[in-house]
Amino acid sequence: LIFCFSGSRMLSRGAAFLAPHLPSARSALPAFIPTVIQASIVTHCAFNNPSRSFSSSSLTGLNRKKYGGRYGELTMAEQQTKIKIACIQLSVGANKDDNLKNAAAKIAAAAANGAELVVLPECMNSPYGVKYFPEYAENVVEGKSETAQMLSAAAREHQIFLVGGSFPEKGIDDKLYNSCYTFNKDGDMIALHKKIHLFDIDIPGQITFKESDSLSAGDHPTIVDLAEHGGPPVRIGIGICYDIRFPELCWIYRNLGCNMLVFPGAFNMVTGPAHWELLARSRAMDAQAFVAFVSPARDETADYIAWGHTMVADPWGVKLGELDEKPDILYADLDLTQVVTRRINMPYHLQKRKDVYQVTSPFLPDMTKKDAK
Repeated sequence: LIFCFSGSRMLSRGAAFLAPHLPSARSALPAFIPTVIQASIVTHCAFNNPSRSFSSSSLTGLNRKKYGGRYGELTMAEQQTKIKIACIQLSVGANKDDNLKNAAAKIAAAAANGAELVVLPECMNSPYGVKYFPEYAENVVEGKSETAQMLSAAAREHQIFLVGGSFPEKGIDDKLYNSCYTFNKDGDMIALHKKIHLFDIDIPGQITFKESDSLSAGDHPTIVDLAEHGGPPVRIGIGICYDIRFPELCWIYRNLGCNMLVFPGAFNMVTGPAHWELLARSRAMDAQAFVAFVSPARDETADYIAWGHTMVADPWGVKLGELDEKPDILYADLDLTQVVTRRINMPYHLQKRKDVYQVTSPFLPDMTKKDAK
């Protein structure tokens, strides 16, 4: 059973309900935000009533008409079964303009090499650090985001799907978030993920970091279905860095039909050597899905030194590729049928003992109801 529950749908669902009430705010939003999702962005991505129906018939979606997509289906015999992904390990410094120009150039290079899906790292436009977040934060809703404009233009120009890493964002509530925007081939913003789990740690003598001193946490999972936008049958669960340490989130993504998990991240020189590969491969095996874990390149002069080692793992937990610490692009050709094969061969998602344990979430459909299909 596959549920189609995309980040774009989370937004359009709120927009269809709220759009009539917010005409003035909606008209002020940037052009790359589709009209159908503008209202929900104005209301802080208003996906806040999980009791409402999950039925696609109740949703207004501009891309359903455009592409004729069939929600919830992954029919491998009828659709594209492979996708080429490019994970860009960017060199990120203190100059935002240089960071954006560099990112745009690397996106162009990845597209020229045939990548259909491109992923950028965490904090792709700024240094990583609590003191930097307020300085580099941008207001996407008010159209004051050169980063979002660049990402939208790059996706449209190169006709790619783009998971734009993350960057500090000032929300409509004036709080700061670590946000990841995803764009389709038309340059439309189709999903927004705000980092759910903030990186607050204290390892005496090694590293202390507290994102919550500056950032606020997101409050929902985010799923992007590329098939809804004319792409292959790839349903992506989005997380940012520390989110990967929480297997419950990945299990929710798996239960909602994701066959790929994407994590822009920036582990450090303490947690990176110990856990980076372990977590990427573990989450791939847990969800029986592809995992892309994308880091910025290492800068030994930075306040926060990233581990690097951008990596892609397959549904068996095998590394398909890994970079070292230097700036580079990791390419991987993903055979989507592997997900189906592994889940059939070892159907442990069907063998869970719900009488002993279970993961509950307001974002999971209630399959105990008699009318659940």
